[in-house]
Amino acid sequence: MKFSLLALACAFTSNSLLHANPEIPRAVAQSFGETVAGNILLIKGTGTTSEPVEWVVYSRDAFRNDEILRITVKLDGTQWKAAPAGAGTKILSPAPPRILDFAKLRERSADARVVAAKAAALAQSTFASVDYQLAANPETGSLEWGLALKDDTGYEVGFCVVSAETGALNFQDWTPRFNTGPAPAATSSEGERAAKAVKRAARKAWNWTDKARIETKSFFRELFR
Repeated sequence: MKFSLLALACAFTSNSLLHANPEIPRAVAQSFGETVAGNILLIKGTGTTSEPVEWVVYSRDAFRNDEILRITVKLDGTQWKAAPAGAGTKILSPAPPRILDFAKLRERSADARVVAAKAAALAQSTFASVDYQLAANPETGSLEWGLALKDDTGYEVGFCVVSAETGALNFQDWTPRFNTGPAPAATSSEGERAAKAVKRAARKAWNWTDKARIETKSFFRELFR
């Protein structure tokens, strides 16, 4: 399934209020308190052809800095509801170093997707689904959306970083589904190899891996089993 820019803009603009990302920390706060909501490091939405109706939230434990709380936030009717999904020191490896300041959030996931769709069109690339991540830039603390764009087989064809504060496209990398050009690594110029290395490093920086390991060490942690 391939999207046109017009269809994307219309569909996601109309749904943006329903899938309003600030409802995610609000749901976390309602279920687990403002402290947990105020220590969120990462939000992920995976493999969707439209806006996610389920997100995974990772929050740093305010009392044990080496531990991460894993929470699912699902859309139930018109309400977002949060539920525990694990806690421990190995939930995320590595984990983003900065917490998210939602007061800075201006661009929703739907807005970031439209930016990525425009970039994909200019790059002559098409996609069918998106994996989303919202995190803070390690150096500046600014909020950024990382979007992995996938074709209908699940192959990643592009990756974009969009500012969640301004909507600017901060980074883009496009991978052809099949390598049709004569591009053996040995003939690449030093500049081309350096540019590719920078892109690989930028993409790798967004690979915060969920180890899916649950550790419980107190009654509070029993909530996250």
